[in-house]
Amino acid sequence: MSVREQVFGEPGYSTDICLSAVELSFFRQAIYEQWLTRIANQYPGFVDSFIKEGIQNYHYFSDQVNHAELWQKRWRSLPQKTVDVIKEFRFIKDLQKEFGSFSISSVVNENVVTEGEEEIYWRLVRPGVASDVGPLHADKWFHNLAGEYGMFPPGTTTVKIWLAINTEPNRNGLIVVPNSHTRNWKYNAVEKEGVVRPCIAEDVDALDTILVPTESGRLIIFNERLLHGGSVNHGKETRISAEITMVLQ
Repeated sequence: MSVREQVFGEPGYSTDICLSAVELSFFRQAIYEQWLTRIANQYPGFVDSFIKEGIQNYHYFSDQVNHAELWQKRWRSLPQKTVDVIKEFRFIKDLQKEFGSFSISSVVNENVVTEGEEEIYWRLVRPGVASDVGPLHADKWFHNLAGEYGMFPPGTTTVKIWLAINTEPNRNGLIVVPNSHTRNWKYNAVEKEGVVRPCIAEDVDALDTILVPTESGRLIIFNERLLHGGSVNHGKETRISAEITMVLQ
């Protein structure tokens, strides 16, 4: 089956596209530079330690910083000039062949949409830290709740791209519930710190979840209604991933 057929049919996702070595290297360098710049601005005294260990070993020194405050989403969104380079990559061309023309969704922080800036952001997941990953959800739930803020007009179809930047297959990555995009799942709208977020209202333990094995450079392309969430990191290194939301034309 084609990537598109897998995403909109069974199982609701595809891993058939991957980054080239050059593309993966570019992502890693762009993320590293943004990561190090943020640390240097907030914790200049710790820069040498982080440089010595590298971003993949960030967890060795993360207890010396305020991780939650340091890595709010706004500080993990790649600058537009970097996004512009990524848009010319081969994997984007491959996605266009599968899905036709698409745009990248606008930057959104705490339900505030920044038009004219396209959103590609990254995540850090430290080994053994459950709070670094979110619960099972469908992206469509966020779109429904954020509709009043103008995230997406009615009738918009999106597809999510999850990119493995530094991963250890079968030890960390993304959890999915295959074919879950074919059902309407219950969820509640929960307000936390002034932001309304969806929270699944199902017996999560009864769901048939799988950890998708992804080596660094592999993409998981999935339906906006697919249940998914981050896996607790059982690897030795900090997991790094990136995300892109395609808005189909």
